[in-house]
Amino acid sequence: MSTVTVTITGELDADRLVSWMSGGPDDLRVTVTGSAPTVLRVDGTDLDLDLGLAVPDRLPCEAAWWVASVIRRRLRRVPDAEACASPGLESVLRTGRWRHPDPPPDPVDAAGVVLFKPGMAVGPQTLRELAQRLAECGYRADRARVLEDEEIARGGLAADHYLPHAELARRGSLTAEERIAFLRIYDRPEFRRRFGARPQDLSVECAYELLAGGRLSAGQMEEWSTASAELRGLDSGAVDGPNEIGDCLFVNVYQDPAAKDGEAVVVVNPHMPGVLGHLEGTGHRAVAVLVAPAGERPLDWARMRREFCGVTDPARALPGSLRGDALTGLFPLRGPAGEPVRRTNNGVHLSNGAVEALQDARTWFGLPAAQTVTGQAFLASGLDPDAVLARPFLEQAGRRRAVASVTDGLASAAAVAALTPARLCEVDDFPGSAESVRRVDLAWGLADRLGKEPGAVAVLATGSVGRNLACPDSDLNLLVLVRQGRAGSARTRSVRRTVDGVAVTVERLALGRAELLTGGRHIASASSFAVAAHRMGLAARFGGLPLVDPEGHGRRLAERAARQEAPPALLAAWLEDVLRRVEPARHTGPAGWEEARTAAYALAVAALTVGPTRFHKPKWVPADLRCAGRPELWDLLRHAWQLGEPDEAGVRAEIQEASKAGGADRRVLADAGSLLAAGRLTDALFCARHAASARSGGARTGRPVPGGPPAALTERLAEYTGKEIEKLLSID
Repeated sequence: MSTVTVTITGELDADRLVSWMSGGPDDLRVTVTGSAPTVLRVDGTDLDLDLGLAVPDRLPCEAAWWVASVIRRRLRRVPDAEACASPGLESVLRTGRWRHPDPPPDPVDAAGVVLFKPGMAVGPQTLRELAQRLAECGYRADRARVLEDEEIARGGLAADHYLPHAELARRGSLTAEERIAFLRIYDRPEFRRRFGARPQDLSVECAYELLAGGRLSAGQMEEWSTASAELRGLDSGAVDGPNEIGDCLFVNVYQDPAAKDGEAVVVVNPHMPGVLGHLEGTGHRAVAVLVAPAGERPLDWARMRREFCGVTDPARALPGSLRGDALTGLFPLRGPAGEPVRRTNNGVHLSNGAVEALQDARTWFGLPAAQTVTGQAFLASGLDPDAVLARPFLEQAGRRRAVASVTDGLASAAAVAALTPARLCEVDDFPGSAESVRRVDLAWGLADRLGKEPGAVAVLATGSVGRNLACPDSDLNLLVLVRQGRAGSARTRSVRRTVDGVAVTVERLALGRAELLTGGRHIASASSFAVAAHRMGLAARFGGLPLVDPEGHGRRLAERAARQEAPPALLAAWLEDVLRRVEPARHTGPAGWEEARTAAYALAVAALTVGPTRFHKPKWVPADLRCAGRPELWDLLRHAWQLGEPDEAGVRAEIQEASKAGGADRRVLADAGSLLAAGRLTDALFCARHAASARSGGARTGRPVPGGPPAALTERLAEYTGKEIEKLLSID
């Protein structure tokens, strides 16, 4: 690292300058080495230069902020900034559309979109300054556009822009993980004093559901939500302020101030009706600028978000950022009456990564994803970019994540890698959430007591609740980690009882044994792949939902478990055995089907064992395959097990048939009944047939199967297995 020396003439508060320059994500180390003039030493940069600054006589902000902004912008300036110009960008305000005079060849390298939000006064100087700051970072404007309010409203562009936030405001509900985050913030004595109830007892409603019910108007909701955010902050930690408890998911508690002791309600994303209303409001217009890399070494996008744009709250944004400098008057962006940007309208948006850039380019410029560099990278990897944009959420081991959050700051290749092992889904495509949340409320009180036991260091919800997959009759499994010697022995102890109609199993495990279970990259002691899969499944329990984890043991053990791998030789032997089964599967009749089903199931076990979800038991195989981003393998399993599109009566009949015969796996059969009661018919049918297969040790169902498996199925099984073996052999 090098040192930058800055000599500053003029009056300024040196202590404030140091505080605005020091630390932060870029870890600059700033010291004052002289006064009158002030001499600043900046360590931790890639530059080695001397810089002289004279504080102007008239500034819209503190001199220390101006100096910090100038220095930060100088530190990030790329060597070829002059070649990254966007000449005439300000003319878009007159013409409505603008293209760079020297456009690059297709496909468009759309790094992101700068959007000046409706209600902001954007003038020629704003866009000239934007072009200059983009060039400093190695980027330029590829095109720009002015959109009037009617066009924004008519095209539904506001909702498209805020797609995950808007979907949650319309039909979102809490998952098990989000419920724990909610209770961690709100379950306090001051909440009960403030609202007269426990947070567990309040209903949770989406913002638009609350408006439709007539409990308050859109104007009242916006006034309450805005005032709360301005008073408490966007992520307040307060029981009477907004709090982020999940990706793109904020909650706030509303209680009619005119109704004494009136019932309170938890509102999901109450800010969204107002935000969308302002985007579509009468007289408002937006200015969008598509940004593309132009320099030889443009800043990485994480730095663009942090240093060029600034964090969401302008008061916390760095000097030199659009949002921070707009708040202090250094960047010419204000409200229509000259008011500064604020928390609830920070004035400007910048795409957070490759996927959001695709979404923004399509929303504000109508640019098809396939015509962009990122879109073509997605297509080359086998991911349909239009499908990614259409489904703004994904499932990762039972957790709901927003695609835009998972890919925040990521370039194309990293975004593809992040999305591949997950299932793209809708906001409400989590059928186990309601039952899981009900059990989380029960677990919360139990965990509070369990966490206070002598030696307890963490309490985790595992099993179906930990994976947000609970059924109406699911148990609640709690894992208590205790310091060595407190569990009675080094091994596991379990206690089972019924609480509020739910069977609760409390398992106490010594921390030392947990360390052994999660230790080592490879399961070296495993004698077979099946043994390794079992060991890794046991370790994966530490990836359950942490209810109590003050020292971070649960999180640390989960990370250790995630790094474990099955020994490659054992995995290769398992896959080779699968390949040997495919040839008999070509035979006609039930025997061929049995081999095909056994092969498909064995492939599923292998895929889940090496994936982040880990293999646990047949009940979760269908859901885990979907979640793990293995659509081809899920399709193979469906085909091999002839699951089709079952109806409730047919599934019930197969469960009854299997239960009458001897030798069926009763635990898997019980799981089939649970899944049927939860309405997960395909998963229930798979479990019913898997339970019946135990009668003969094969994959025979309770019904005769005409003919043998089609050649296309066995060929796909062989091809898929062969590819998995090839991938394994390519690993160093």
